[in-house]
Amino acid sequence: MSINILWLQRLWPVLRSSGPLISRLADVYVKRGADQKSAEVMAEMAVLLDQILDERLKSVAQADDIDALRRDLAALRADVDKIGPAPRRNPYVLLLLLGEAVIGILLIMILVHL
Repeated sequence: MSINILWLQRLWPVLRSSGPLISRLADVYVKRGADQKSAEVMAEMAVLLDQILDERLKSVAQADDIDALRRDLAALRADVDKIGPAPRRNPYVLLLLLGEAVIGILLIMILVHL
């Protein structure tokens, strides 16, 4: 498993002071039948993974954030409903643009046949 160096640089102040935690985890792994060296390596990896997950999960939305967003969305919908329906465009503008397009096509056809 490769570990990103940038994550290690950000986590180093936390990991530097996590020696007692690593030794306690290593003791637990030794009690479960692992040798001391592999237990220390597993404990270090467990602490690293825990810190990485904590850092990555900070940006995940929490339940109260989602509830606040739902309330804001409901308030926005209520404000939009108060404004009323969107103003309709004048249908004559569409007809004018369509007429200009037809005239342009006819002019192109006439110039091509000349």
